[in-house]
Amino acid sequence: MTFKRFYIGFTIFYLIYAIIISLYLFNLEPGFVPDSSKGTVADPTTFMTMNQITEAHHLNLIYYFTFFLQTPLDFLLLILLMAFSTKLRDKAKTVFKKSFWQLGYYYLIFSILMTLLYLPLNLFFFYLSHQYGLSSQSLLSALGDMGISFILHIILIVPLLWLFYWVMKKFPKKWWLVTWGASVPLMVIAMFLIPVLILPLYNEYKPLENEQLKAEIQELADEAGISNAKILEMNMSKQTNTINAMVTGIGSNMQIVIGDTAIKEMEIEEIKFVMAHEIGHYKLNHIYVGLAISLVIMFFVILGGYLLYNFLIKRFGKLWGIEGQQDIAAMPLLLLTMSLLSFIISPMMNYEIRYQEREADQYAIELTQNKDAAVSAFQTLTKNIKSTGYEPTLIHFFLGTHPRITERIDSMAVYELKQEK
Repeated sequence: MTFKRFYIGFTIFYLIYAIIISLYLFNLEPGFVPDSSKGTVADPTTFMTMNQITEAHHLNLIYYFTFFLQTPLDFLLLILLMAFSTKLRDKAKTVFKKSFWQLGYYYLIFSILMTLLYLPLNLFFFYLSHQYGLSSQSLLSALGDMGISFILHIILIVPLLWLFYWVMKKFPKKWWLVTWGASVPLMVIAMFLIPVLILPLYNEYKPLENEQLKAEIQELADEAGISNAKILEMNMSKQTNTINAMVTGIGSNMQIVIGDTAIKEMEIEEIKFVMAHEIGHYKLNHIYVGLAISLVIMFFVILGGYLLYNFLIKRFGKLWGIEGQQDIAAMPLLLLTMSLLSFIISPMMNYEIRYQEREADQYAIELTQNKDAAVSAFQTLTKNIKSTGYEPTLIHFFLGTHPRITERIDSMAVYELKQEK
């Protein structure tokens, strides 16, 4: 009866919530910018056609609707899977005697089920990216990437989960603290190895082929005092037509990467600004700052997860047939608590990332001394990713991992250079 009331209550809540979100999103104006930006170089009407703005607005609405309507359903799905979870646990115990293989069997079946449940949505966005010209990747290639991700996920996560449950049994009241402590070296090792062991499974990384561009970017690296930095080109066009660049790795494996899509779509001065931005991340140690902040936030997420997870088990465990916090059948509950807390804390993480992006923008414009290139680079990016440049406040709060492009263009256009070359 308890769950019946919950499902009825959730259904009523979700319908009201969906109506409110729909009213909010359908009220958004295509190409909206604040009055202070209207008619300026940050206004999309000055560098985009109305067809481009309308298309970008429609695409953005799809993303916004998906986020707001899917998120509560993601949490509900994990709750619904609890009815299936105990049966899967019992099956694992009949098939295998060793706890490692029981966990491996359980998690493999659970992951396959989750993959199949989300496959229609993933295929929809694959289709959408083709319809809007954001990708030209073949379905076979996309499924291949999904297959690689699935295999890697199982190989890497199952041993870590087994160690996690061992810690939980060994330290039933302090497992959250031990888990957090172990996450510190694991995250460092992962960040060091991912650029050389994982990322090359999806894309090719190689030195820049365009000699002129290579020389121009190397000059920027020399001026920034990082002459020995690894600067690579990535065949990003395998998956997407959108522009991107990034800094990955730590220590001797840290590298600055630009997608071949950016090289194809942008002018050389725009590319120089983009790479100067990434050099800024490198030079300002944003990777290490982000790692430190993530570890601090993770401490509170794991602690909160421990408290909420145990509360849910004490409150509902018997109804679900859960045998205790170490029961692998409670894994959907564990994922639910961590997902819920991560969602709550995500705006704080987004704020920190936006701060770093603004710092990198300022570093880039000081390094290149080219305000026009900075503005045109962001205008090109806006058109390329099919954005209108300005996320509404509510959406920016939850999804804004970067400053609004409109704001970035504004800040670059009026920026007062501090140093002269």
